[in-house]
Amino acid sequence: MQRVRALPAAVRVLAFLQTLFALAAGPVVAADGGTAAPDILLISIDSLRADHLGCYGYGQPTSPAIDRVAAGGVRFPTTISSSSWTLPAHAALFTGLYDSTHGLVDNGLRLSDDHVTLAEALLDAGYQTAGFYGGPYLHPTFGLAQGFVKYQSCMTKVPAGLSGAAARAASRAERGAAHEDVTGPRTLEEVTRWLGVADKRPLFLFVHLWDVHYDYVAPDRYVRMFDPDYQGSLDGRNLISNAAVSPAMPARDLRHLLALYDAEIRFTDDTVDRLLRVLEKKRGRMGNTLVVITSDHGEEFFEHGGKGHQRTLFDEVVRVPLILSWPGHFAIGRTVPDQVRLIDVMPTVLAAAGVTSPPRMQGRDLGPMARATGAKRLPPEPAMSELLVDGRGMRSLRTPEFKFIEQGPGLDSGGFDLRNDPGEKHPLPPSLPSVRNGLQHLAQVLEAARFFRELLALAPRGAQPDEETLERLRSLGYIGGSGAADDDDKPH
Repeated sequence: MQRVRALPAAVRVLAFLQTLFALAAGPVVAADGGTAAPDILLISIDSLRADHLGCYGYGQPTSPAIDRVAAGGVRFPTTISSSSWTLPAHAALFTGLYDSTHGLVDNGLRLSDDHVTLAEALLDAGYQTAGFYGGPYLHPTFGLAQGFVKYQSCMTKVPAGLSGAAARAASRAERGAAHEDVTGPRTLEEVTRWLGVADKRPLFLFVHLWDVHYDYVAPDRYVRMFDPDYQGSLDGRNLISNAAVSPAMPARDLRHLLALYDAEIRFTDDTVDRLLRVLEKKRGRMGNTLVVITSDHGEEFFEHGGKGHQRTLFDEVVRVPLILSWPGHFAIGRTVPDQVRLIDVMPTVLAAAGVTSPPRMQGRDLGPMARATGAKRLPPEPAMSELLVDGRGMRSLRTPEFKFIEQGPGLDSGGFDLRNDPGEKHPLPPSLPSVRNGLQHLAQVLEAARFFRELLALAPRGAQPDEETLERLRSLGYIGGSGAADDDDKPH
């Protein structure tokens, strides 16, 4: 049944115009010449840097399965996330909105139920919807389950009846602490089980894979693939609290740390491979399946002095992979040089499914650039990223040539010339006219995002996580409490 909501007048006008455009576009044509809606698989790999995948030029064999998807589809080498941590980035993925518009920017908040999410739009269009997640910020308490008829945690349960240090000790004894939870195989099992009972309607399947997120505890055989000769004592546990993992660590240990991260990517890539095989076996519709592979954010390895994420908005944490594959519709082996954004995923998926986008998105359909025939360039769009958790007020605006960063009240702002300084090592002074203009442009984009939030009147609500979710977030250092990381060492 179509969901009906009261919308402001200006938004109703946008809805009417979008409906006209959708009708003019005509029905989606399947690879076999029919008009069947595609199955849709959206994979979000937590903490995955784009530059650690083979299809993005990395020299290690981290991603043969993902590389095959890219070789059979379209790769976007410059895709910018809305943030450098999980919760707001997934809200942006599911709403097509910047963080200052959807509002899910800090702990203790829940996405407004009045948003029309990607899953809701597809559910209303007749899709069967299912989501499987492996990290605590995808928990339904934060509002990201909207529209999923099946929404399944694949995390190991924290033992009931325990709290604080006792819960962490018991959890570690039974399966390792929350950092060390291995969720990929369990996620595959749960997805396989659900596919066994899915009906013949087109499906929207969202799979969140957690294992690339620290701690780095891939099986030994994966570690040996990337660093078979290491003789030191460093391992991938307790990454954030481990003082040995620091900017001053020996170069050989840093290489091993990167190898541990790469091992988790390859371990997860094998899960992706099995997932695609299971989908083909259970559905037999890969010829009309849209596969989207992306990430919420990347990871720092001291490029700018820090580790983990949720500290900065440099490219190592906001530049994420985006791969689209849809046989017969999207090009094979194409690389699109244009900068795109994580908020573009929702309108792209909806357009592929022949579903009219809600009149409340800031992202845009990337399909015209991905089409197998008649592809075209789109006008360039800047990408805004924000980091507003724990009282921060950091924002950046990225174009293909420059990045402008506003650090927040009382802190220096500035810019980077990405053409000559892609590593963002040499900040441009804020007094430079080009930087002043860029920061002014950032202020304008932010003002528009805030105005859109007021227009939609969709403020987030307070979240009320259950004790198990709270304990998991504490043990990961996401929120305060026993065992949480210090504020200065608290990337998430």
